[in-house]
Amino acid sequence: MNNAQLWMAVAIMSCCSTLAGGDEGSIASGWAEDFTDQSAFQQNWSQYGFLAEGRDEKHPHGRPVSGKNVRPDWWQIVDGALRGSNFPEEFHPAGITRKITGNDVRVSFRFRFSAGGMAGITVRGPNPIVERDFHVAVLHIRPTSITAADNNVLHPKDSPEAAALAKQGKWNRKFFYAKKETVQITPEEWHDLSLELRGKALTAFVDGRKVLEYATLAGDAPKTSIGLQPGGNKKDMLDTWFDDIRVEPLYR
Repeated sequence: MNNAQLWMAVAIMSCCSTLAGGDEGSIASGWAEDFTDQSAFQQNWSQYGFLAEGRDEKHPHGRPVSGKNVRPDWWQIVDGALRGSNFPEEFHPAGITRKITGNDVRVSFRFRFSAGGMAGITVRGPNPIVERDFHVAVLHIRPTSITAADNNVLHPKDSPEAAALAKQGKWNRKFFYAKKETVQITPEEWHDLSLELRGKALTAFVDGRKVLEYATLAGDAPKTSIGLQPGGNKKDMLDTWFDDIRVEPLYR
């Protein structure tokens, strides 16, 4: 399928989603991105990250930046694909997001990483557990594993401990790895990944094979955006590549 046919298919899919009936807010909108148009990339995607020189007690990941303040070498389009770079001096990898809408959704893309690298995908929404627009589904893909991560609170929301953290301007939440499966993904080669969210159920496929299922804590929240991340071993500068990203609605 060429690019024109792909975009036509996505347009038809979006139209049919609206005509399908039911709660309009529950139907995900569809789009596709092949990173051949630099202006469309700049318009549709938002970058963020944490600068290492800004790390302190209040900002343990580093100074948060977005928009024009990000490092230009975090994300670049090279040869028709998106390259994300991870730098060892930075505690947290940079991210890039694009808006989506709806509830049940499939996100698919091609990816490639180095032997010590990682490809990350997040889905965001109004997470009721941490009471903010935040991750509701997370996958980290490495050469030998795929892991679902989740977020919970450190202390009950109405507890004195939670109030003390809020007064200090600190997060009352924890990020944790929830489920890990062993896989074999050859580095330096392109692979296909598909993430499906139906209600709270997360299912992941690599190269067409189901590799992980996980019951998320808040995956049924209305979706607001997806995010991509590179990753590494904290010792070397490593690149992760993404291409041919597609968002599609799912029906139960």
